[in-house]
Amino acid sequence: MLIKTLAILTTTSALTAAGYAGLTVVSPTTASTIESFVRDRALGWSESACLGNAEGCLNNRYEKLSQLERSIGQSIEAVRVEFNSVTSLVSDQELLAGKNTAFLEQGRAAYRDKAGFPDQSIIFAGKTYPSLDIFRSQLELLFQEKTALEQSLASARELRRKLKERLEALMIQAGQISLAKRMVPGQLQLVRANQVLSDFGANVAMIDGIIRGSEAGINQSEQLIRTTRDLAAPSKSTANPSRATAEAFQNFLHN
Repeated sequence: MLIKTLAILTTTSALTAAGYAGLTVVSPTTASTIESFVRDRALGWSESACLGNAEGCLNNRYEKLSQLERSIGQSIEAVRVEFNSVTSLVSDQELLAGKNTAFLEQGRAAYRDKAGFPDQSIIFAGKTYPSLDIFRSQLELLFQEKTALEQSLASARELRRKLKERLEALMIQAGQISLAKRMVPGQLQLVRANQVLSDFGANVAMIDGIIRGSEAGINQSEQLIRTTRDLAAPSKSTANPSRATAEAFQNFLHN
């Protein structure tokens, strides 16, 4: 209902002047029952109070929508900042992972070249290693770092995906709030003109649905931002990474 309604709002300018009348697919009684808890507890208006003072009820919803419009705007900016930060983190991790892979490939080639001369020194990446065993230890360290880097990169990419999805959802909610706000003045004019609004209860319920969804979206955004900052922190992202097994390293050297 909401998506269909918003599509109608964006394409039919006449509805903006007329208010919400005619946009309902459920009865006022059913809609009011569904949203009564929101009105009574979250918005401070009972069903009877809304029906008895339609103008005050609409003004209350308009003020709530205005507050949410500001809050959604702040959430969008905060999520965008985190998205840009994590995107930069992904780029850094990809660069490190690429360098690590290149060093491992070059090191494995050098190790195989010297496999028949275990006591000869090996020059690699500007450093000299006195024996094959010491060089092997260096390669094993690089291999362990590869595992940690891959885990960190996977986490960063997943954070980026979640932040992108949340940003898109917030922008949709911002559009819904803006459209709902534009409709309220038209309905207020009808109320003040003492015109009968048979769909009033359902129309208020639709506004309440937008309010409820937007509040939930803001809460989800705040939780995601906290989680992102925790996981993106260097002390958390590199803590206790899984270690590659000796068998995995052995397979890397000889396969």
